Amino acid sequence: MDEYKNDYQIVEMFLSRDRSAIECTEKHYGKRLMGLAKRFLSDIRDAEECVSDTYLKAWNSIPPQKPDDLFSYLARLCRCTAYNIIEKQQTAKRSAQLVELTHEMEECIPDPSKSSSTDDKFISALLNEFLDTLPRDKCDIFVKRYWFGESVEQIASETGFTTSKIKTTLHRTRAKLRKFLEKKGVQT
Repeated sequence: MDEYKNDYQIVEMFLSRDRSAIECTEKHYGKRLMGLAKRFLSDIRDAEECVSDTYLKAWNSIPPQKPDDLFSYLARLCRCTAYNIIEKQQTAKRSAQLVELTHEMEECIPDPSKSSSTDDKFISALLNEFLDTLPRDKCDIFVKRYWFGESVEQIASETGFTTSKIKTTLHRTRAKLRKFLEKKGVQT
């Protein structure tokens, strides 16, 4: 059975409030979600809590949500949960990884507190449009870094590129994103 059929069946289980939906979700996506959580959280217990909270959030949000791509939906919930755990643990002192990622993206994504003309859905749509213009390898590098929070070293190891090439690619891609957003009328 391919992933799409699994997604559809699991989502249907959530929609019908079948408690085994969580068990099936864990079976199909537990390892991937745990890997994602561990990239953000250094403590294994925090990662386990994050994944567990992700399942609860999925249970509470499906319905009314009916995701077409269940793993992407779960990954988003997991990332947000990990950020919340980091925020809760270190209100004064941010996670170095989160600060680094935020700093990198500040140069091209507008600060919502400084601009009322941009909203998250609009920026998200433009970001997806931009990613569609990138060659596959550059898109993958960008997504690994800014969606999955992988380190430059991890991406280099996975792709076979040097860390220098990854850093250069990310820098140039952020510059292209900034120009793309400016052309679309978004002030950074």
